[in-house]
Amino acid sequence: MTPTPTPTPPASGGQIAFLSGRDGNYQICVMNADGGEPRCVTDRASDYGAPSWSPDGQRIIFQSHFAGPFRIFVVNSDGTGLARFTDQRIDGSSAAVSPDGGHIAFDSLRDHNTDVYVMNVDGSELMRLTDDPADDCCPAWSPDARRIAFVSQRDRNPEIYVMKADGTDVTRLTDDPAYDCCPAWSPDGQRIAFTSRTDGYDEIHLMNADGSESRPLTAPWANSGMPAWSPDGRRIAFVSDLDGNFEIYLADADGANLTRLTNIPARDQSPAWSPDGRRIAFVSERDGNLEIYVMNADGTEVTRLTNDPVHDLWPAWCPTTASQ
Repeated sequence: MTPTPTPTPPASGGQIAFLSGRDGNYQICVMNADGGEPRCVTDRASDYGAPSWSPDGQRIIFQSHFAGPFRIFVVNSDGTGLARFTDQRIDGSSAAVSPDGGHIAFDSLRDHNTDVYVMNVDGSELMRLTDDPADDCCPAWSPDARRIAFVSQRDRNPEIYVMKADGTDVTRLTDDPAYDCCPAWSPDGQRIAFTSRTDGYDEIHLMNADGSESRPLTAPWANSGMPAWSPDGRRIAFVSDLDGNFEIYLADADGANLTRLTNIPARDQSPAWSPDGRRIAFVSERDGNLEIYVMNADGTEVTRLTNDPVHDLWPAWCPTTASQ
């Protein structure tokens, strides 16, 4: 990958990347978490995937097809240095940079079947990790970058599996008639939260990283999803319609101390923790349009960050404490 300039250090309060339709087409934008005018770091009409940050907090990674088929691109957080991260075609819906910044795992339909692949961040050494007639998708790196959780239908029902980062030692973690998906590792790598669809409802479940002690975290009579671990691994923020409307909730990792953080007759979604665990960014349509908001982790001091007539989605907080 061609070297790119180092972006200007962000202002106090950190930065949040998000997807915005403010310029007539969806773009990747960045704004300071304590307010200020958002700035788009892309300027080409295209479809974009949700943004994510490089582990060092200097760059933003996203998927787009503005240069042909869907590929992975990178841009500095100040909008300079836009570059194609890889020439490899990305036909799937999920791409994840490893916590050490060295590799990208993604799912792809390139061989007429969805499988999980991995490559170096410069696009070299592409390796197919799964090779099964059923679909394998949604790779999620363990915090130590040694394992990858993923979803597979190889046993006729979507279940959570885990494998080493080289594709060996594939192990099935869930085994039930529910639709299990969206694995999310705890910061210490000891547990995995996931979504399980049972009896028509999406529930959040929690299990050990070896699949043992699986149990529901949320009520079976409500739809819950988008689990987001706090940086210290003690709490999980999530979205639920437990009280009849989709709101942001918070619970201890053992399910105790359930707290409703938002309470308004509009949909709230996509919780994203600040690196210090003190604040949560989220999306809300409380003002008639999907916008980015931020609040303290106890639900107080809700602040609207974006204010425009288009949708703003998928907030991603810069991971480095240097920007806080």
